[in-house]
Order: sequence, then structure tokens, then C-alpha cells
Amino acid sequence: MLGYYRFPTINNKQIVFVSEDDLWSINTDNPLAIRLTTTISSVSSPLLSPDGKWIAYVGREDGNTEVYIMPSKGGISKRLTYDGFFINKIASWDGNNKIIYASDAKQAFSRISDLRSIHINGGESKPLNFGICSNIAKSKTFTVIGRNTSDPARWKRYKGGTVGEVWIDKNNTFNFKKLITLNGNMACPMIIKNKIYFISDHDGIGNIYSCSVDGKYLKQHTFHKNYYSRNASTDGKSIVYHSGADIYVYNLDKNKSIKINIEYNSGFINKSRKFDSAFHYLEHISIDSKANNCNIISRGKNFTMSNWDGAVIQHGKSQGVRYRHSLFLTDDKTIITCSDESGEEKLEVFNVSTSKKTKSLKSKIGRPIYIKKSPVADKLAIVNHKHELLLIDVKKDSIKSIDISTNHFMQCNWSPDGNYIAYTCSKSNRVSIIKIYDVKKNKKHEVTDAVNSDFSPVFDNNGKYLAFTSKRTFNPVYDSIQFDLNFTQSEKPYIITLDKNTKSPFVKLPKTEDLNDKKKKKNDKKIKVKIDFNDIKNRIMQIPIKESILGSSIGFYNNKIYYLDWPIEGSRNDGWYDMGEPSKGTIKYFDLELLEEKTYLQHVSNFSIDARNGNIIIMSNKEIRIIDTKTPIVKEVLAKPKCDKSTGRIDFSRIGLNIDINQEWHQMYGEAWRLQRDFFWVKDMSKINWNTVFDRYKKLVDRVGSRSEFSDLVWEMQGELGTSHCYEFGGDYKPGRYYNIGMLGCSFKYNNSKKAYTISSIAKGDVWDNKQSPLYASGLNIREGDLLKEINNIKLTDKITPNHLLVNKINKDIELSIIRKGNKKVEKLTVRTLANENHLHYRDWVEKNREYVHKKSNNKIGYLHIPDMGADGFAEFHRYFLAEIAYDGLIVDVRFNGGGHISQILLSKLAKKRLGFDMTRWMGVEPYPSESPGGPMAAITNEYAGSDGDIFSHSWKMMNLGKLIGKRTWGGVIGIWPRNSLVDGTVTSQPEFSFWFKDVGWRVENYGTDVDIEVHITPKDHQNNIDTQLDKAIQVVKEDLKKKGSVLKPDFKGRPNLKLPN
Repeated sequence: MLGYYRFPTINNKQIVFVSEDDLWSINTDNPLAIRLTTTISSVSSPLLSPDGKWIAYVGREDGNTEVYIMPSKGGISKRLTYDGFFINKIASWDGNNKIIYASDAKQAFSRISDLRSIHINGGESKPLNFGICSNIAKSKTFTVIGRNTSDPARWKRYKGGTVGEVWIDKNNTFNFKKLITLNGNMACPMIIKNKIYFISDHDGIGNIYSCSVDGKYLKQHTFHKNYYSRNASTDGKSIVYHSGADIYVYNLDKNKSIKINIEYNSGFINKSRKFDSAFHYLEHISIDSKANNCNIISRGKNFTMSNWDGAVIQHGKSQGVRYRHSLFLTDDKTIITCSDESGEEKLEVFNVSTSKKTKSLKSKIGRPIYIKKSPVADKLAIVNHKHELLLIDVKKDSIKSIDISTNHFMQCNWSPDGNYIAYTCSKSNRVSIIKIYDVKKNKKHEVTDAVNSDFSPVFDNNGKYLAFTSKRTFNPVYDSIQFDLNFTQSEKPYIITLDKNTKSPFVKLPKTEDLNDKKKKKNDKKIKVKIDFNDIKNRIMQIPIKESILGSSIGFYNNKIYYLDWPIEGSRNDGWYDMGEPSKGTIKYFDLELLEEKTYLQHVSNFSIDARNGNIIIMSNKEIRIIDTKTPIVKEVLAKPKCDKSTGRIDFSRIGLNIDINQEWHQMYGEAWRLQRDFFWVKDMSKINWNTVFDRYKKLVDRVGSRSEFSDLVWEMQGELGTSHCYEFGGDYKPGRYYNIGMLGCSFKYNNSKKAYTISSIAKGDVWDNKQSPLYASGLNIREGDLLKEINNIKLTDKITPNHLLVNKINKDIELSIIRKGNKKVEKLTVRTLANENHLHYRDWVEKNREYVHKKSNNKIGYLHIPDMGADGFAEFHRYFLAEIAYDGLIVDVRFNGGGHISQILLSKLAKKRLGFDMTRWMGVEPYPSESPGGPMAAITNEYAGSDGDIFSHSWKMMNLGKLIGKRTWGGVIGIWPRNSLVDGTVTSQPEFSFWFKDVGWRVENYGTDVDIEVHITPKDHQNNIDTQLDKAIQVVKEDLKKKGSVLKPDFKGRPNLKLPN
């Protein structure tokens, strides 16, 4: 029996490691693994104390990542820290009584770690103020630290700006310098006998190396070829690390690395069979032609059932296979589904009554994104990941490629007689149109003109019209903050009359009995669609409703066009990888007979209408309903909780979603690998042998014992691409406890003489914000230097810190016992805690920099910071840009920029050049363009500016907007579109959009952008609160301001003289 072993630590003969999210211990003389913990959540980064008595580790039993300690022989774990921030790892022991760990506590940017320490008896944690730092190792004479020393295995062969570095202080005077320069990523610095050991992948694979304190005599000690050496640690005699899923010990005396053959006996409880909610993992639902039965895909499993009663039948393999896009065929007795049982996605047919597979199609279809079945025959229109439109004849097992869309996602729908397919297709990179494919004549026709973006085509069920949605209403709205206009709402539905003789429905004529219409109503199956393609683009008609945000849901039944209307909302709360739609849409329809718009149903996320029977499938975050559109909606009936035809509500609890975790992980691994193969930006996978990678990590899947281990395995596998943005996140983790700490937005220091905590600093943030700093609430008047004695009448001590008493008190009112500075009276004050305080620290950091720049430049230079290139960054940019351009010069700070997609918007604003001024008598002088920088600029960037932050930094240089100061950027410019989820909700991202610059080509990826002036912020700078990069930017702009003509100033002499001649 083998496990998946990680994070080993060693002391003499004892090795402690993590497996199945718990701590285990072995002795090198007797490698029988003994389980030390049975945690609710997960643990990581254990480290044995120098005396071997204790194990420090990072746990999250109460929600937050915190430092825990336990006896090395086993026993009760004790939580030491109550920081309430992200803790990255245990970095070191400081003697046998203090633990040093990496944390982003009180930082302006999350996940940017500095070092802190905590005593094994608990109490306050203390900042060590090294600046950016992840690891530390000390000897009597020198100290080494790791900067950006994360796990190189997650992005293999990485060489960008945040590449791990080892710095050394040779005399323990806090004067650190870079130890050695290697063309690779370094991690896990260790000191053994006056030599520094570390992991590096500069030779292509992560192995252990060493060098002298002068950075000389580089020597390789391990020689792994397939898997990286990872998470190494030492007891000063040996080095222990893991590679693949195994633990190795490198013996210094023998200069040899030995794999530890662990005797591992586990029940693998995390892999036990379980049942889960079919609704929670719902992927797909469709109905048969009579709307009596539905076909459901949940967590990759295929079920059919009658809508409201009867048995639920599963089809296909019960475990280890993912089924997608399942539909009833024409006879309603068989279903067709997409299966990956063979390792590739193929179409399979199953008999509904027997569940037997009756056919497996050989057609190579790629990865289907969208499947529509002909309403009259067993033919399928498939849109795949290549944006190809394919026609599949199920009976003949034949395939025909109809068209390919170069830039836009394709959508398609069949005509009611099955003779035509309408679909969306690219006309250019900005424009999409609607085309119709004539199935019998094998001919394509463009039916809309190239205006902007046409999408979501659908035929009406009577074959008279084609409806589609289009972004062609150009009705701009003035921006309320900046001088700009934008098209917040541009979409409307449109219809096309297919027969040139069909009259406009918007021109009402006297009613006459149409014998042809009467016959059609008697026998809908005899509908024959007639399309006159000549001048069809001239028969487009707009539905007379107000322009809106409609999205892709559309239906057309019995002269009613259904669409989903979305509200206008801000974008700052949007998750960039949110796979679900919120239930904020409203289904509306326009009645072509009454010529009016009506509301059908609110609080919807998606819908589809089956044109064969007029039933609408309505999806929201809470429920799925199947309702006959021919039956009027009665709100009182829909409000009833029962699941039946009257409410349309589907009872998903009828489905027993049985999950074999191990088989599911095998399927997920294969799909994650295929997704990279199918979506990676270049077909040859950048010369990586992707099949070899599959085999290398596939053999480890059976060893995985927890969801976090599966995540680790996928990260390692995808990391072999050596490319940015290969992420994996989300998924079905075991439930934990979330007793997070209520935050007060301040720092404390224990005052032993007063037996209270001094409030040493208060984060201010925006006092007018609805998430304001708690101690800044009106009427409290709490100041730095005040004492905190009690919380909710519980006394504080050196061991009972304020945060001890704030566990599980997020957004709660609490009572503080405060003694004002210089006073003795205790006041009871009520405050409300926050869930987090990162926004407070960020705002204070920005405001401190802004004030500093103004002061150092004598109010000649403005300052702004852009935290990312998304909605938050857009907001922060404009918050300051519109005010700071009043200064002669400007510093644009993109350090720690998290990327996004708006760099081109911001650069276009920063590139504006002032041409003149607009003078008024009473309203001042306005520059033209009005929102343009006044004079010279400089940008500051660093190794944490990545993705679109890389692109901004590089473009800044190319556009000659000013000097670029700081450090080389992250180096990740192959973008992603996270839209492919695995069966348990995991999202993996595929690098799809590779960036090329005219000056360096592809070379920003995995390198970054070089700065014009390189400036480090050393640990000593950080300790002394000196921002050397900001100081250099101020110096550069001040020098530029001295140059003649650097700032355009108006010369208002020679004003017009309009005096009449004498």
C-alpha cells in the first residue's frame, strides 16, 4: 500500500510528513508510518524542532491558516497563532522555543509574505520585518533567506521576475545580498556546516545543489530525471525531501540520496464511496419530444427519469467515465451522449429502457461545446472546441464539417423541418454574423450584415422567422465620473422573415382565414420551411423594445420571442473564474400578435425552449423548472414548495449520486490532461512530449489520498508545460469548520505593567466606506496609545490576546473595555468587526505613498497605484488619476499588479498629450484633452506585476511614456479563459492567448519585462521603512521637470482685441 507523501521534515531518525492531509511519522530504522493527526481540514509544512520534541505545522482547523504545535511522538495539537491572515509555511525554528513562519499579516497585498515569529507558549506573534521573504536559515555567523522561494514544481523551468532567490547576510548585521545567480528557480535554502544547500531547476529539473557562502563551488547532489525535488528541509545532518509521491533522504556523509520505502497502512477514508447532491453538480438537462421525461447529467453521470415521479435510471458506466451533452433521439426510446470512456470524447447511444449501449460512433468530434439535435431526424449539429460546426448523421455514423468560426464562439439551432441550421460565425476578429446552412444542398448563406455582433439564432416553431440577438444599438451613455461615453446596453432581439412574401408582423392587416395556416395547425409535423436567400439581409426587423443586456438565452414559440434580460451592475464583485450564472435575470417575451413586451419570470440564470413541444426549462441557483409555455404562469402556484407539473419544479433528491472517488480522480486527471492538449495555444505543446507527461503522472493517481493531493498532482502535471497561467482551483474538498477571526483593523502590543494591550496602530482605510475600520466608527474616538483591557468582559493577558477572543466573531458587535491614553477610567465601547482588513491596509499604503510623493516633490508630482488590470484596477486608477493629473508630473505604480485585461485602456489615457487649454472667466482653466497628464511621468513595477501587469509595463516602455523603475516583472503573458470545469467543480485553466510584441516577440513570457532602472528594496530598507523604488521614481521625475518645455504652460498673452475701429 502506497500513499502520496509530501512536506517531509527530519530530526535524527524521525521523519514526519503529510499524507491524506494529516501528519504521519516514521523512523528510518523502522519505516512503519504512524498517523499523528486526524484533522477536520488539512495540514502542511511541518517542521521538527531542533531538540526533536515538537512539530510545528500550518493547519486550518478553524478556517484561517494558523500555526499549530504538537509533541513529536503524538498527542494533542495546540493552536499558537490567531493572526487571521494567510500563512504560507513554517520557515524555521528559532532555537527550541520560537517558530518563524511566512505570512501576509497586516500586508497591503495578500499572499505577499514576510516573516513573523511566535513562542511555543503562544501569545502575540511578532513581525520580523524582512520584507518579501519565504524562508530563513541561520548559523552562528551568517543568515540566509529565501525571497520568492515557493515550489518550483508548479511552474517548471520558470525564469521570470519572481524566480526564487537566496540572499545572504554574512555577518548577521541585516545587510543582505544575493548569494548566487543561476538561470533557474531556487527554493528551500538550508545551512549545513557553513555551506548553503537549496533546490534549483537551472539544469531543467529541480534538484538539490550547494555552494559556499561566497556563492562559489556550486555542486549538484541529487540527480532526479522525472520528478522535481520538492520541499526540502534539514536537521543539519541529512536533507529530506519529496519527489513524485515518495520521500528521499540525502545523506551528506555518503553523498547519496535514498528513497524511503514507507510501510503505509491506511484506510484511505477520503476515497470512500459517497453520495452527493445531484442538483449541486448539475451540468445538463434536456427533455424528450413530449416533455414527459428528462435526461440529466450530474457530476458526469447520465440519468433519465420521468419529470415528476417514477424511477431514476443511470446509463453508461456508473463510475470513472464522464458523460456530457446528452439528448433524446427522435424515437424517445434512445439517448445519445458524449462519453470519454475510451480516453477521447465520442458519441454513444443507449437504450433508455434497458440502459444498454447500442452504438458507439467512430466520428472524431473533438471536445463538444454545444450539441443540437434535428427535430425530425437523428442528426446532430455540434460545435466543438475548435469552433467548428459539424453535422453528424447518427444512423450512418458520418461526419461533415460545415464551417469554422475564427474568433467567436458558435451557437446553432435547427429549423423545425430539419432542413436548415442557423449559426453564429466570425466575419472578423470584432464582427460576427448569422449564417444558415442548407442541409440538403450543402450550401452556406450569410443572412445578417456585418454590423457588430450577431448571435443566438433560433427559428420559430412555425418556420416563418429566424430570430437572433445583436449588439447593434449604438445609444451611448455619458460616464458620471470621467469624460467618456459607453454602451452599457446595446442588445435587442431581431427577426428575419424567411419567405420574402411574409408580411411584417409589426404592420397589422385585417384578419382573414389562411387555409395554409389552418393546415399547419392541424399537423405541425408537415411544416416545411421556405427560405428566400435573395435580399434576406434586407428583411431584418428590430423588436421594438428598449436596448438591454440580453446574453445568449433566446427562444421563439407560437409568435412569442423569449429572452433573458439582465440588470446593469458594477463589476468589482465579479469573480474572474466564476463558472455559474447568478439568478438575477428576468425572462421576458415579445408577443408578435399583441405587439407588446411582457415579463414571464424573474430570478433566473438561464433558460431554453424546446420548439417541438413549447416547454421551457428554467434554471436558477436554487431550482430547475420545466413549464409548458402554452399554460399561463400563476405565481401563487409556482410559490408552492412541491415538485410536480403544476409548479414545474424538478426534485433532484430522487437521484442517488453515487461517487467512487478514486475512479473519479482517474477520469479527472485524464480530462485535465486532454484540456491542456486541446486548448493550449500551440499544437506542438511548445515541443513538450505531452504523452510522456501523461504517463509520468498517471501512475501516481492511485496513490492520491485526498482532494488536496489530487490538486497537487494536477499542478505538477500542468507545470511540465513551463508556461504561465496553468492553474487548478476549486473542487470537492471535505467540509471544514469556519470559525474565522473578526478583525478590528489595528495592531496591539502587550503592556505588562498595565496588564492590557496598547493599540499601537490603527488602519484607517476609507472612513466613509461601508466596510470602514471598526475603531474609526463615529463617536468612538479611539486613538493609538489607548489600552484595551477586556473584550466582552473577558480579561486579556499575555497569553489571551484580543484575537483569541475574536474567533468566530466576523461581522459581530463586540464590547471593548478601553482606557484612554493618560487616563485611568475604563470605558465600554461597542464596535462591529470585519471579515477581513486587507482593504484597510491597501488604502493606507496608497495614501501614505501619495502623501510622501506630494511632500518630497513640493506638490509637483502626483501618484497613483493600479492593483490589477480588472475592475478594481480600473476603479483605483480613476479614483486617483483624475485628481493627480493636476500636478506637473506623475508616478504610476503597478507594483503587485495582479493582471487582467484593461492595460490598453489605461495606457491610452496615460498617453494623451496636452495640446492646449480652455480658458473661462469664472470656471478656471481646463487643459485639452481635459484628462491628460501634465508633464513627465515614471512607472514603478516589480516582480509581482504580472500578466496584464507585464503587458502594461512592457508597453509603457515601448510607448516611451517615461522611465520604468523597479524590478523585472513576473513574465506570464499567455492568457486564459477559465470555462472548463471538471466533474467535481474543479476549474483548470489552459494557456490559450499568447502575447507577441514587435520588439521582443514572444520573449516576455517566462522572462518578464526589464526595467530601465533596477532598484531593489533590501531587508534593511524594509526594516527602515525606506521605499527605494519610490524614491528613485521621485528623483527621475523631478529631474525631468527641470528640463525646458517638460510641462506645457499656457501663454494667454495676445488675447483677441475685438474693439471696433475708430
